[in-house]
Amino acid sequence: MSIYHILYNRLSRSNTGELEAHMLDEIMSGESLKYWNVADIEDYHKFFADIPDDDKIIVAGGDGTMNRFINDTDYCHVPQDVYFFPAGSGNDFARDIGKKKHCEPFPIRKHISNLPAIFTGGREQRFFNSASIGLDAQVCLEADRLKSMGKKSVNYAVLAVKCILTKYKFCDAVVIDGEGKEHQFRDVLLAITTKGRYFGGGVKISPNQDRNDPDENLTFIIVHNLPAFKALIVFASIVIGKHFSFKKNVTVMKGKDFTVKFSAPTPIQIDGETVEGEKEYHAYAKHTVEI
Repeated sequence: MSIYHILYNRLSRSNTGELEAHMLDEIMSGESLKYWNVADIEDYHKFFADIPDDDKIIVAGGDGTMNRFINDTDYCHVPQDVYFFPAGSGNDFARDIGKKKHCEPFPIRKHISNLPAIFTGGREQRFFNSASIGLDAQVCLEADRLKSMGKKSVNYAVLAVKCILTKYKFCDAVVIDGEGKEHQFRDVLLAITTKGRYFGGGVKISPNQDRNDPDENLTFIIVHNLPAFKALIVFASIVIGKHFSFKKNVTVMKGKDFTVKFSAPTPIQIDGETVEGEKEYHAYAKHTVEI
């Protein structure tokens, strides 16, 4: 009988990752399940090699857990079938392909073999939802800080408004597209490269993006030329999906390669995980990896 190997991050969702993963005990009642905390897996090559090929892998968690799995297993040979059980806070990946939180695990191999990469801070990693510099990264950073202090529930919309009015520092930016052309922007609120349509727990930032685009194109969106009072209005329009109506403040590009350079250090988010103190990132379609 095949065994389902459940990979979870115990520290996710304010240290409730293991409890969320064990919801599979009921959902998959009758199946043989074995649980693994990803923090305890030191060598994925050996991990997959020690598991029979007809066993199954289930990644249980949210977008952050999935990002960690994708990057920790990059270039690994994974002969087993790979599934995902969405149990995170945002679940933007699951939402993008029409799945709901705590649904039955679903196969994901076709969704994780053609992912783009971001290079920032001297490190390359893959992403499957979005990578950005600006307000959303600042919000993620502040949310992580609040959770580390014991706050269990964070209202991201309220936090974003507070950041616009207080902590977020508007910067100028230079964007270089895949053809080497430079684009100048002032007072930037957000500069995001998307593989999927959603970010921030259900905000449809890039409604026309197709994560399974055969040409592997990405969508780049930059929100700019915004004094603080107008930034609040445009931010509200992003939440309700009306931001493209602000044609003077929202610029959209399609392509496979984008470099963003900010005039001052600003947080960067990669599938909801934050990097501090960087001034630029390079996001690009990367050759297909058959895991």
